[in-house]
Amino acid sequence: MDRYGEKEKFSLITRLGEMIIKNGGEIFRADGAMRYAAKAYGLEDFHSYVVSNGIFSSYRSAKGIYSAKIICVPFSPTLLNRLEALNALSRRISEGQCPPEEADRELARIEKVSGAHRRLQVLAAALGAGSFSILFHGSLEDGIGAFAAGLLLELFLLYGAPKLRLAKIMVNILGAAVGAMVCCLLYTLGFGDNLDLMIIGPVFVLTPGVPITNSIRNFIENDYLSGLLRMMDALLVAGSIAVGVGVSMQLWHYVTGGIL
Repeated sequence: MDRYGEKEKFSLITRLGEMIIKNGGEIFRADGAMRYAAKAYGLEDFHSYVVSNGIFSSYRSAKGIYSAKIICVPFSPTLLNRLEALNALSRRISEGQCPPEEADRELARIEKVSGAHRRLQVLAAALGAGSFSILFHGSLEDGIGAFAAGLLLELFLLYGAPKLRLAKIMVNILGAAVGAMVCCLLYTLGFGDNLDLMIIGPVFVLTPGVPITNSIRNFIENDYLSGLLRMMDALLVAGSIAVGVGVSMQLWHYVTGGIL
């Protein structure tokens, strides 16, 4: 007896959409993937409504009974390697080349795929911080200082912040404060030519560029609710960064007697 009946297929389809949204995929991509999968698996009268942090889906069974599911999807970092695998799986399902049993195993495998190694993330954040500082006309010393600040900032985000178990807003505030504090310390010790250009580097590591881009894209596609949700999340992150940098610079100003 086939253990993948209509309800199991329905759960599998909504799980596919949930994973696409959770790993940073576009709204229309998750909605399209679920609709194509429902058609491929023979679910009649399938409907879905997808927003940035939730999925509402329903279908009518062969017996005329309606079933519905609501899934809350929290905002999470974008993992392109998972998205690529999910897109490939969605294409196979829509082409009829992936039965439910295989799709279930593949989703379980994709869910365990990790992102970049932490050492690589730390190195990328440090290089990004230093490069942005120089890009904004900072000197080589400013770039090296931003490199050090970006490195310590990413170490805090990867190893320190999870242990504190704080809200996302507080993590961004503390992260921005850590990056700015390192730059203030280096500048006070005589390393670096321009404090502002040094701080710009680690700040850009935290800047929500992708959420803002996706938000504007949602607005263009007339998906105003998803666009508003993403925009508010991005604005909160930006405000948290400003608070963290401002508080750390003001604190350093008082501690050092106004040397900055």
